[in-house]
Amino acid sequence: MKRYVRVGLALFVFALLASFASVSQLSAAGPVERYIVVAKSDAEYDQLRADTQKSGGKVVGDLRDVKTLVVTAPSGSKSQIAASTHAQAVVKDTVRTLVQPKMASELLNANSKPERNRVDLKNGGGKKSVTPDPAFALSGLMWSIDRVRAPQAWKFTTGDPAVKVGVADTGLDFTHSELASRVTGVVDLTDPTLCKTYFGYSDADFATAYGGPANTDWNGHGSWIGGNIAGALDGVGVNGIAPNVKLVALKIAEWCGYAWDSSILNAFLYAANNGIDVVSISFGGYLDRTDPAQDALYKDYVDTVNYARKKGTVIVAAAGNEHLRIGAGGQVISHGPLTTPGTATADFFDYYGLWETPGGIPGVIDVSSTGNVVNLPSVNCAPGTTTYPNATCKPTSDPHQPFGIGKKNQLAYYSNYGPRIDVAAPGGARKFNLPNYERGGTPGFPYTTADGTNVWEDFSITSNWALEIPCFVNVAPGFYPNECYSSIQGTSMATPHASAVLALIASQNKDARHHPEQLVEILKESAQEIRGNATPGLSATDKSVAEGTGAACPTGYCYLGGPAVSDREAYGAGLVDAGAGVSDH
Repeated sequence: MKRYVRVGLALFVFALLASFASVSQLSAAGPVERYIVVAKSDAEYDQLRADTQKSGGKVVGDLRDVKTLVVTAPSGSKSQIAASTHAQAVVKDTVRTLVQPKMASELLNANSKPERNRVDLKNGGGKKSVTPDPAFALSGLMWSIDRVRAPQAWKFTTGDPAVKVGVADTGLDFTHSELASRVTGVVDLTDPTLCKTYFGYSDADFATAYGGPANTDWNGHGSWIGGNIAGALDGVGVNGIAPNVKLVALKIAEWCGYAWDSSILNAFLYAANNGIDVVSISFGGYLDRTDPAQDALYKDYVDTVNYARKKGTVIVAAAGNEHLRIGAGGQVISHGPLTTPGTATADFFDYYGLWETPGGIPGVIDVSSTGNVVNLPSVNCAPGTTTYPNATCKPTSDPHQPFGIGKKNQLAYYSNYGPRIDVAAPGGARKFNLPNYERGGTPGFPYTTADGTNVWEDFSITSNWALEIPCFVNVAPGFYPNECYSSIQGTSMATPHASAVLALIASQNKDARHHPEQLVEILKESAQEIRGNATPGLSATDKSVAEGTGAACPTGYCYLGGPAVSDREAYGAGLVDAGAGVSDH
């Protein structure tokens, strides 16, 4: 019998996560470190492996295709390993996250209190060549999939089962009825000690406690991604953009949502060597390339991405949720990041000059996020409708007001942008496209029903075992009973939209399949041109008090302000378009 983990435990988990700045900082205090060791050449790989072991290192991963070893060793052994004449670089393996911990509650709705109301399923969604699942008959619920014109693509293809999309994430819940028929493999690339060491629990611990499989998705994020890409077209609940392609769980993180760089690199190599067409990844971080060790890690990413592309695998990545301007190669060319009011000046770190991975790496498709529509503030808000963090009404008297009121497809308030962006996709935003601490608004359904089934973030499934993503059950007739669905936002949510469109293109255009340059060219050429972005970058001077929390912003960079981000830097080639991608090629 399945046990469904509820939101209360998720809130506890977020509180725990927020107390840690990063796992990589904590691990530095330990006597044993984890390193990425790169050989000078293919011919010297085996000798470097032997030298590493002689120096006290334990090899825990072989990434031979890019001359790389993953090693654990006492910190004092690093210099001995680096002294090998066969070593090009010895780099500390660092941790990447789904969401920076201080922004977790903002993006994943950990503070929101859901309404568990059922709604009446309405008739609608006229019959087409493919009849979508019941969620598409609920007004405004599946806006993000409609916005990329997936229903138009389904007249041509719903995906070829031979096409595989790898979800490099927290796993896929293969026990969920929406995914059970779509998941063709689970590849566990996690370090089972990571969450256990720093947060006290591993996936295996939760499996023992709740009776679920240890290799399922105990976070919930990866299953959301998988459902958006390929949720089953079966007449129940929801279906994904490419519901007949197959999914492979490239599980790089356990429930806490932390993954080593080496696990990410390993996922890319596995996909390349096993015929996976597209990899969707929503993890990320930043490197300081003025540090030779971090520069070596950046170059290892470059080599890995190049290897994958040569093998026919396209890697699609989230642009990031810090609202930073990203330039060529992933370099951060604006100051920030978006910072929660109440953050002390001493705790603020400016990302300017750092390099984003993996989204910024050359050859990766870097995806920015757009919202549904920017809603109107109101002169008169009824009592209880302006409450942080789930406001359904925003007073016109608030000092911070929405940008681009009434416009669709605006750059999401959190999304990175800049010359590096390849394409945009719907990642959702709060109702007024502002952070929740500015009374930025509700995520929409199913957190509230004030706007019916309109959702301002993105709706999909989540894992039935989710610890971090809020689980909503019995949301409407026609859905799988007692199974988990959720609405969340982020460039994480934009990324699978682009990945799924690529999968449909590969399904329809057999000649382009396994030819990344052709697939990406079609993706960009077919993208919808979007004009009129009104979302600005970050203000460095606004240090006022937040409407929702009353906290001040001594650091700056808490609010949006200044000129609007240009359309080119907001959207890249445009909003991905499944209909045009498969019908025109």
